[in-house]
Amino acid sequence: MTPAKGKTPAKGKAPAKGKTPAAGDKSLPLIRRVIAFYRLQARLTWEWRPTRLAILRRAVLSFVGACLVLAATDALLPGLSIDGPGALLLAGLLLATLDRCSDVVLHWLLVAWPIFIAQTVGLVVQFVAIVVLADAMPGVAVNGLMAAVWGAVLITLLNSLFAEVVSVSDDDSYYGVLVRRLVARDFGRASEPNPGLLVVQIDGLSLPVLHQALRSGRVPVLGRLVREGEATLHPWIALLPPTTPASQAGILHGHNDGIAGFRWYEKASKRLLVANHPDDAAEIESRISNGKGLLADDGASVGNLVSGDAPRSYLTMATIAEKASPDDERRMRGLFVTTVDYIRLLVLMFGEMAKELYQAERQRARSVEPRMRRDLHFAVERAVTNIALRTVSTALVIEEMACSAPIIYVDYTGYDAISHHCGPEREEAIDALDGIDRAIGSLIKAARHTRRSYRLVVLSDHGQCLGATFQQQYGLPLEAVIAALLPATTTVVGTTDSVESAGIGRRIAAEFGRGSSMGPLLAGRLRRAVGHPGLGAAAPLADVVVCSSGNLAHVYFTAESDKMTREAIEKLYPGLIQGLANHPGIGALVVRSEAGHALVAGPHRRLDLTAGLPDGSDLAADYGPRAAENLIRLEGFPNAGDLILLGAFDRASGHVTGFEELIGSHGGLGGWQTEPFILCPATMKLDEDLPVGAPALYRQLVAWRTQLSGEGGD
Repeated sequence: MTPAKGKTPAKGKAPAKGKTPAAGDKSLPLIRRVIAFYRLQARLTWEWRPTRLAILRRAVLSFVGACLVLAATDALLPGLSIDGPGALLLAGLLLATLDRCSDVVLHWLLVAWPIFIAQTVGLVVQFVAIVVLADAMPGVAVNGLMAAVWGAVLITLLNSLFAEVVSVSDDDSYYGVLVRRLVARDFGRASEPNPGLLVVQIDGLSLPVLHQALRSGRVPVLGRLVREGEATLHPWIALLPPTTPASQAGILHGHNDGIAGFRWYEKASKRLLVANHPDDAAEIESRISNGKGLLADDGASVGNLVSGDAPRSYLTMATIAEKASPDDERRMRGLFVTTVDYIRLLVLMFGEMAKELYQAERQRARSVEPRMRRDLHFAVERAVTNIALRTVSTALVIEEMACSAPIIYVDYTGYDAISHHCGPEREEAIDALDGIDRAIGSLIKAARHTRRSYRLVVLSDHGQCLGATFQQQYGLPLEAVIAALLPATTTVVGTTDSVESAGIGRRIAAEFGRGSSMGPLLAGRLRRAVGHPGLGAAAPLADVVVCSSGNLAHVYFTAESDKMTREAIEKLYPGLIQGLANHPGIGALVVRSEAGHALVAGPHRRLDLTAGLPDGSDLAADYGPRAAENLIRLEGFPNAGDLILLGAFDRASGHVTGFEELIGSHGGLGGWQTEPFILCPATMKLDEDLPVGAPALYRQLVAWRTQLSGEGGD
C-alpha cells in the first residue's frame, strides 16, 4: 500500500507514513497538538474530496433539493409559509449554501466527538437559519417559536435524506468520513513498527479477463499499480475443483484435500454439504483447520467462506453462527444501525436493481447468446452482493486497518455473482469489477493514514468460463438424462439449481443475528425471507444423487456406502456408463476400476489415467496438460462421486457446458476457470514462478507475513 522502497509518491498523492511527527507527540503543548490535529483533518478532507464534476453536480442537486425540501415543509407545516417561486428559489439557495457550509465546518470541528453531537448542533443551526430567514427575507413567514422548531426538524430530516441521494455514488465522501473519524479516534497514538499484509480476493476473476480489462482502460486503480511498477501481476494454477471453498481452504489453511466441489454428497453419513450453508462451512473448516491458518496471528477475515483461524471474522460463513465478541458487536452496530448508512445502501441497492432489470431486458432485446433468465430475485441478489456486501466489507477492512490488524483477508464476490448470470466478459460483470477496483482504491487511500502501513496483495481464487448450460443445449438437466438411462423405479435427485451467490442473503442475515438487541429478531425475519435452497431431507431417500459445480458433476449411488467400481456400477445399472460417455454434452467420465485405477471414458476413448495419458491425448488437449493429475487427485477423495463427469469444452469458442443453470461457470476443467492471478508489490517476489494449487499461495503469503513481521518499519 505504501510506495515501494526508493520511490517517491507521485505528485498530488499523500506521503505514506511519518510526515506529521508532531501529531503523535503527546508531550507537545495543547495548542500545538490542536493545530496538528486540524492540519491532519484538513489534509484528509482535501484528499478525500470529490472530483470537480461531482462538486458541480452536488451543488446543483443540493440547490434543487433545498427548494424541494422547503416546498414540502411549506405544504406539511402550517406554521411556515413561503409566498411565490421567487422567495422559494432564493430561500433554497441560502438554505443550500448554509447547509453545505455548516456541514463542512461542524463535521470538521466535531469529528472527534460522537456523531450525534454534530447532528444536534446542525439542528440548532437550522433553527437559527429559519428564524433569520423569516425576519430578513420577504415572502417567508414563521408563526411562532414551535413552528421554527418543527420546521428545523423537518428540514433537517428531509435535507439529510436528499443529501444521501445526491452523494450516494460518491464512495470517497462516504469512506472519507469514516477515515477521518477513525484518525481522530487514534490521534496521538504511536505507529506500529512493522508493515501489515492486506489480501484482497476478487472472486472468480481470471487472469485473461483482467488483462483484457487493463488493456481496455477499465480497473484504473489496479492498472496504475501495474503501469507505474508498484505491483507485478502473475498467474497461478487452480487445481480441480476450481471453486471458492477449495481455493480458500488452500489459501487460508494450507490444505484443501477432501473438498470435492462447491457441494457434494457423503454416502456414509447421507449428508449433502453445500459450502455456503453456515453449518456446512463450519464443518468444512473443522476438517481442514489445524489452528495455524493464515490469519491465526491476530488477523481478520471479512466476507469469506472459511476464516483462516482468524480471531475476528465478519460475514464469514464458517463462523457466522458463533457469538460475536463485544468488540465485533460494536463495529457491526456502527455499520448496520446508523441511519445514514441504511439510506445510502438502500438508494444504491434500488439503483442497482433498476440497472439489472434494464440490462437484462437489453440483453434479451439484442438476442445476446448464451444468456439466461434474470428475474427480480436475481436483481435483489445482485444488489445485496455487489452493493451492500462490498460497501460493508470495505468499511470493515478500513476499521481493521485503523485497529492495526497485522493481516487482513477480504473477499469481494460481486464480479463472480454477476458473471454467473451475465457472462464473465460481459459489460455487467466488468462494471462490477470496476466497483471492486474503486473499493481497492479507497483501501489504498485509507491505508495512508493508519498507524500501521500495509502491503497490498490482490488475487483471485479461480476464473470463469462462458457457455450455454447443459439443459439449454439438450433440453433436459443432467439428472433427467441419467434417470432416462436407469430403470423407471430408480429415484434420481439432482442439484443443478444455482446456489453459490444465493448464500449471501443468509450470510448477512446470520451476521445480524450475532449481535444483541434487535439483531437476532431482524435476522430471523431476513432468514425466512432468503430461504435455504438445497436438497434438504430428500437426498438420503434417492437411489442416485447428482451434485454439480459448474461443468463438474459427482454422481453417487446410494445402494452402497463405499465408493462403487466400474464393474459394480455396470452390473447394477447396465449401459449407464457408456450411455453417459457417449452423450455430446459430457466431455469425460471418470470411474474407478476394481484394480483401483482411475479410468476415463468418452465417446471414442477409454483410458487408464493411472497408467498415464498417451501422447497427443484429446483429453489433455481439451482440458489442459494437467487434466490427468487433476482427475486422479479428485477421484482419490473419499467423498468424490462414484462417477465424475466433466461437461464438454469447445476449444474454438472457449465455451464450457455447465451442469448448473448458470451461463458463467467454474468448478471443472477447460478454459479460463483454472487460470486465476496474484498481484503483489514489486518489492515482494514469488518463491515459485508459477504457483500450482491454492496451498502454494498459503505458503507464499505465510512467507510474506513472516518477512513483514521482521521488517521493523518502512
